[in-house]
Amino acid sequence: MEENTRKGVYRIIYDATNKKWNIKKDGAERIIDSRKTKEEALERVKTLSENQNTKFVVYKKDGKFQKKK
Repeated sequence: MEENTRKGVYRIIYDATNKKWNIKKDGAERIIDSRKTKEEALERVKTLSENQNTKFVVYKKDGKFQKKK
């Protein structure tokens, strides 16, 4: 199977205005999903990244880098 699409990286970023954790993929204009807790967002992004064989990056509430997987 030939793969023509470029894989992006998922990012979990805290939105202080809406008090939610947003999941966004590099290059995407829209937010893919929003969750109330970081743990919920992490579970969701793990599923997305496994299904699409991509990586993800997690940020702290203050916007600083936390971890990459």
